[in-house]
Amino acid sequence: MSGGADFSEDRLQCHVQSIAILGPGLPDWNAAQSILDGERHYERADFEIPAVTWLPATERRRVGKMVRLALTVGNAAVQAAAIDARQLATVFTSSSGDGDNCDAIFTTLAHTEKSERFISPTRFHNSVHNAPAGYWSIANQCTLPSTSLCAYDASFAAGLVEACSQALWTGESILLISSDVMYPYPLSDIRPIGSNFAVAMVLNPVVTDAALATLTLGYAAESETRMEMPELDELRLSNPSARCLPLLQAIAQKALHSDHTAPKKVHLEYVEPLSLEVMVVDHA
Repeated sequence: MSGGADFSEDRLQCHVQSIAILGPGLPDWNAAQSILDGERHYERADFEIPAVTWLPATERRRVGKMVRLALTVGNAAVQAAAIDARQLATVFTSSSGDGDNCDAIFTTLAHTEKSERFISPTRFHNSVHNAPAGYWSIANQCTLPSTSLCAYDASFAAGLVEACSQALWTGESILLISSDVMYPYPLSDIRPIGSNFAVAMVLNPVVTDAALATLTLGYAAESETRMEMPELDELRLSNPSARCLPLLQAIAQKALHSDHTAPKKVHLEYVEPLSLEVMVVDHA
């Protein structure tokens, strides 16, 4: 194993090189920092998921909101880290995948006429859980390994554990992307998601001068950390990927204040009865 892996006391440690975020009222990481730190009031605002202009035109026409959202934050995180996307393995995590595409497939299969129950190959391959990973590899000509996973409302925490584990095992940086989009009706009655939201992080196995924070991961029988601002806690609960907000808030507070050496502990939703305990330290 290369790099500075730390598996002591059954804990994992990695270092955040960059963060990207896109959600209602949180257009990017720079804006989110001052909101999460409490310097600016949070105001929810709807947003348009941009087109993935760096995808080839044929693929760009095929992708829906889920792929566009995941690739947008992933690209922003890579740019912020000043690293070539072709050098990064990836971990994609989502609780639900592409709800719009699933709804279209279910509607077609429920058609009364058998002759109308035709699913196009494009529709089918966009329905698989690793579709964003496939489009990411096409957009960035990246041939490194990619993992796609799902753990319901614990999907962000599970993705963070997986990405940190892989970074430590390989000794290489890795890109984590967590994204979830709203389901259309009637699926929204079964799985209500109140907003579109995505976050991405470039994680390193060894500390660098550019690191935003050092994360030490473990498990605890504790309730997940809530956001003090009610509007942000509502957002946290409205989208599984937004379960990351307590962690992002801890990182933002470390970056904007001088007491960065004092660790801050947060608990993220994980598989019951455990939460994912994350100790956040600014190494600067």
